[in-house]
Amino acid sequence: MGSAPAAALFWRATAARRPEIEPPPPPPHPDAPFALLNRPDAPPDATREHSRPVAPPAAGDLPATPAVPIAGAPQMFNIMNYQATVSGKRRPVPVASGGNRIDALPDEVLQHVLSFLPAAQAVQTCVLARRWRGLWKSMPILRITSEGRTLNRQGVRKLNKFVNHLLLLRDRIASLHTCEVELSTFRSQDVPEVNLWIRHALLCQAQTLTVHLSHDNNIFELEDLPLVSCHLTRLDLCNVVLNDHILNFSSCPALEELRIEGCYTHADMIMSQSLKRLTILDCIFYLTTRARISSPGLVALELTELWGRTPLLESMPSLVTGSIKLANCDDCCRKEDGGSCFSDNDTCEICGANNDGSGDCVILNGLSEAERLELTAEPSVYVFKRDLIWCPTFSKLKTLLVGEWCMDANLGALMCLLQHTPVLEKLTIQLNESPSILTGTEGMYKSTGQPFASNTPKVLEIKCEKMDERVHKILTFLSTNDIHIDEINIEHSVGSSEGTGSWTFSSLDSARLALEEHSVEEHV
Repeated sequence: MGSAPAAALFWRATAARRPEIEPPPPPPHPDAPFALLNRPDAPPDATREHSRPVAPPAAGDLPATPAVPIAGAPQMFNIMNYQATVSGKRRPVPVASGGNRIDALPDEVLQHVLSFLPAAQAVQTCVLARRWRGLWKSMPILRITSEGRTLNRQGVRKLNKFVNHLLLLRDRIASLHTCEVELSTFRSQDVPEVNLWIRHALLCQAQTLTVHLSHDNNIFELEDLPLVSCHLTRLDLCNVVLNDHILNFSSCPALEELRIEGCYTHADMIMSQSLKRLTILDCIFYLTTRARISSPGLVALELTELWGRTPLLESMPSLVTGSIKLANCDDCCRKEDGGSCFSDNDTCEICGANNDGSGDCVILNGLSEAERLELTAEPSVYVFKRDLIWCPTFSKLKTLLVGEWCMDANLGALMCLLQHTPVLEKLTIQLNESPSILTGTEGMYKSTGQPFASNTPKVLEIKCEKMDERVHKILTFLSTNDIHIDEINIEHSVGSSEGTGSWTFSSLDSARLALEEHSVEEHV
């Protein structure tokens, strides 16, 4: 619709191989897909087939579409009957009896190939030859796209009309594996009928559903109705508004993967019993009360760059991998800049799980069964530190990555984590460039009553952009508490002002000695 159709692209790409073939037919009119959908079957006479014009649409719908000659279509595919030899010359390749190699392919293969094209271009292939007329009706994948163009009011109306006809004329018996809706900016009082297309795709038993809208249209609301499908296994939503009911996936018992990016959420709960992989990126949680994630079957969880209040994680006994990266959320201390937001007598309402000071653990309880965790946050985000008051025991955790948030004045947060990770094998501490919170207020954390868990980590990895006092502080802390570590790796990150590099040590003492020598060299 905006770019050259598939047939014309194929012709130009193979121009060097066919000097003896006539020039290709002109590309269809930009509105051709709408007319092609309604094109009546041509009579069996080949001559009439090549010369019959495309039937115009109904009066008042669209301008008449010019005829699309297809006499050159068979010759276009004959070029596939040649292949290059070592000398650069071409020789004929044996073909299936009665036709060329394209004709020998089954319909399922051709439909699979068409599935890689946007729906409008796939429909245009119906003019190539008689056999291609109905192939688009049974494609297993539908790619509904504006092809990168900004849509005005007329463009939105044409898109709606085309997609509605496409879905209406599609073979209802043919299975639909994937439906993708990817639209650029639309500036119009009329809007694409995305909600209608979603429901139709689910009726066609789609297994994968993707809806990606432009960031310019991120106030587009999906219908606040539950999705109902026994076949949907993967859902990918980007730049849409999500309300309560659409995030209740109780009626999607086969759903295993959910990805939400750049969305506005007005929901009390994200709920699914079958979900195994959940990814939420750069989303805004609007409600004053904290949303909950209830998905006990989760195996992998990623929450990155969330805005608003961080969701509360309910029990996830099957969790293997978790990654929580917080930056611009509302779970920041508002009582003192850089200090703890809780005390003996009260709990900060800003960080309370439900804004009532009830003191529920927000994140760590839900992650307590994981085997691998990444927990990073900006220094002002206190939700991790606050959770350490009720810190659970991570009985399965073997690999842990923490960020700058654990670098308080006495490293109490780090000590608390080590006390509650009895089988930890590898600890990674990722430090920012500037030590902004090293002198922060000491926190109040839950103690196990013993210095550390029975098994201390075998490998310590410190990633930093500068070899400063924080690295020395970590090594001194571990040495002072008699924590034996078999291997210490210190790595400069790519953005380091001192250049990239890494050091490996077999003991804390050797690491401390090497860092002291490094500091002396810096001051010389």
